[in-house]
Amino acid sequence: MVSPVEVDLAIIGGGCAGLSLAVELAAAEWPPGQRPRVALIEPRTDFVRDRTWCFWPVIPHAFDAAIRARWPRWEVRAPGRQVIRGSSRLPYVQIPADAFYEVALGRLRAAPNVELLLGGAVHEIVDAGDHVALETSAGHLRAALAFDSRPPPIAPGPAPDHDPDATEVTLLQHFVGWEIACDRPCFDPTMATLMDFAVPQGDGLHFFYVLPQAADRALVEATYFTPTTLPTATYEARIRDYLGRRFGVRDFAIELRERGVIPMSSAPARPRASPRVYNIGLRGGLAKASTGYAFLAIQAHARALAGRLARAPRGAPIAPPPARSELAVAMDRVFLSHVARHPERAPGLFADLFERLPPELLIRFLSDRATPLECLRVMSTTPLAAMTREVIRSRGRWLRPATLPLADA
Repeated sequence: MVSPVEVDLAIIGGGCAGLSLAVELAAAEWPPGQRPRVALIEPRTDFVRDRTWCFWPVIPHAFDAAIRARWPRWEVRAPGRQVIRGSSRLPYVQIPADAFYEVALGRLRAAPNVELLLGGAVHEIVDAGDHVALETSAGHLRAALAFDSRPPPIAPGPAPDHDPDATEVTLLQHFVGWEIACDRPCFDPTMATLMDFAVPQGDGLHFFYVLPQAADRALVEATYFTPTTLPTATYEARIRDYLGRRFGVRDFAIELRERGVIPMSSAPARPRASPRVYNIGLRGGLAKASTGYAFLAIQAHARALAGRLARAPRGAPIAPPPARSELAVAMDRVFLSHVARHPERAPGLFADLFERLPPELLIRFLSDRATPLECLRVMSTTPLAAMTREVIRSRGRWLRPATLPLADA
């Protein structure tokens, strides 16, 4: 990298959010002569399968070619209950990271306006007023605008007690997953297990996530909603025990390991760090706080952001599109507050949600696409008295805006 390099737009981080924004910028319609020069800076040089994204395809996105599995049915299990739902029109789909990276990098390497600066880390980002100065491991870079997709700092706090004035709820969704191959048929490849709470809860609110790739192969994840993570050995012991108890599987080969941590917080999102520096991806509040789903929100946000940039003067700051709706954020805050106080109630709440709602309404709600009237119907599936008390107790959280204004960011 020559010092200093001048570009219109700098994207820090080449994960899901950074690559998605770069793809949308490359595909956007720009006025003649206004297509910006984009630099994407990513420490990695090798992109391997390090995670998996799953969702219901309720909106168009740029990565249909990366979908590798579909499940027309899905289940939620709680002690003594099994709820099975499905949709042939909107199956649950999976994009493994290696397929996502292949599609994204292939498009970007063919885009003349996008430069991939791989193997470089960003150490400092300074909004200098009329530009952004970035200090990287490969030298200096000067950009009109910068988009930061680096993982947000994770600083979990204790789950709130019964104090209704507690400021925030901060839990973590943390998991370890194995993709295993068995020597005999063990799984139903037409059905994904989204949450199996019928497991020991001694380590905190805990469920299993099972995505069968075939009758003898599946991704199995031990997942927790708690304030802190656990030793790797704990997740792995839980996976072995679960495979034996539920599927009778004790001999298998581990072909892939995944581990992840997703913040689940009632705190307002920070869409901008400064007038010229924008937060995107999980850093920008695009994960659904009650479930961790983020892929489609990232795609919609990237497309909207690219569209706004294409309509603005080249290099001029813009107002970012909202990460999520105020209503969706408020409902998540109430849910998080309730689950943090009463984790033992979560399995029943999720089972009721899946059992009492039509599948496609359930999908729209979990994908943040439900209308206000549909959200009222969702609320009707919950215990009325308990959730009414929670709405009142958590009003200090859900009445706040979903995002921080620039002056507070």
